Amino acid sequence: MLERVGGFGRAARMMGGPRADGLATDRQSQHERRDRHGTAGRAHERQVLVVGDDPTAIATAGFVSQVGLDPVLARPPSERAGPNTLTLWRPGLVLLERLGLRRPVEAIGTRLDRLARPNVNSSWMTDQSDRPALLSIRRAELLTLLDRRVRDRIRTPERPLAGIDRTHNRVDVTFEGGIEESFDTVVTTDSTLAPTVEPRHIAATTHTWAFDWPTETPAPDGPTERWDDNRAAFSVPVADGTSVRLVSVTDSTHAATDINSLKRRFGTLLGWSANSFEALSQHAIRYHQGTRAVPVSVHSGGVVLIGSAARASLPGECLRTTLGIEDAWVLADALAYGPRDRDDALDEYEQRRRRRRWELDQCSTTATPAAQISKTLSPLLSRLYARRALAFRHVTNGCLPDVAESIPASL
Repeated sequence: MLERVGGFGRAARMMGGPRADGLATDRQSQHERRDRHGTAGRAHERQVLVVGDDPTAIATAGFVSQVGLDPVLARPPSERAGPNTLTLWRPGLVLLERLGLRRPVEAIGTRLDRLARPNVNSSWMTDQSDRPALLSIRRAELLTLLDRRVRDRIRTPERPLAGIDRTHNRVDVTFEGGIEESFDTVVTTDSTLAPTVEPRHIAATTHTWAFDWPTETPAPDGPTERWDDNRAAFSVPVADGTSVRLVSVTDSTHAATDINSLKRRFGTLLGWSANSFEALSQHAIRYHQGTRAVPVSVHSGGVVLIGSAARASLPGECLRTTLGIEDAWVLADALAYGPRDRDDALDEYEQRRRRRRWELDQCSTTATPAAQISKTLSPLLSRLYARRALAFRHVTNGCLPDVAESIPASL
């Protein structure tokens, strides 16, 4: 059996004021409908299992518990490595405040208040505001904070999940050792646990190499990005060093990870000397190859995808972790205060996330002097360029974009 190790207890409903745009009426009517159904001030009774060991999954369990539900947080069947360095955008920081984590994260994170594109001799800097608009943090440090705040206060089975079986209006799960439980809803950041959710693949393949800047070479004092037709290189300072990510969208099905190959492919783009590459440790380079896949729907039979499993994320886009935290908050809100029917509540979650994606896409293509996309960039890198320009809008344009304001009311 699963042991109860504590709980947040009931918390105030996670709501903000209505939006000031055309969507305000829809969001307000949703809340009024919930009040008519007698759900004001209390959550629906649902049994929710969250599967994952990444920041999005743990934040989901925290938000679900905070709205008065009693989630179980379980480890996935197998561990999946994520990037060592994460970036958090203002909306994610605002939502982490709901878990009491905004100030702790801001205290150990590195503010990103400048941006340089050395290969085109462009750079920007903004005056530091009271609260950061964008920061970097080591994944391990963020997980430690989330564990202390969330994992230790909710039910966590000792054994990882072994399998999922859908029955009528329920999801039966099996943990290692043959322990069985039944839930209304299973939430996961692992798309392999939702095999009936068909992905729509996009042909382009991305190759990513990640490592820390060699200590023997002076590192830039702020974030940098360098662009070529089919390649890009990013660096971002973090508390204990500088993280580097190299991205290629060439058609090759395999990309070598040896130092000499990286030097030939990215040396001129990085502006590094041969000595800089020689200072790299072969074992320190982490390579990932991925094909973008967008789920046709993010839920099926009570199993719902969140985070990177629910969207086609791009390496180095700066919004991935924040969008996962937004997913977590919206899903908890929909499960607790949305329609009583589970599938209708999950439909609402999906509709709100699709609307949010559309708003981000619209805003990221809004032209600013610093966000003009080179016509020579490949379509995939053009999208990545636009997303990074959105994340750094507070630097290049002097203020946050509208889509980063009014959180969480605008979600």
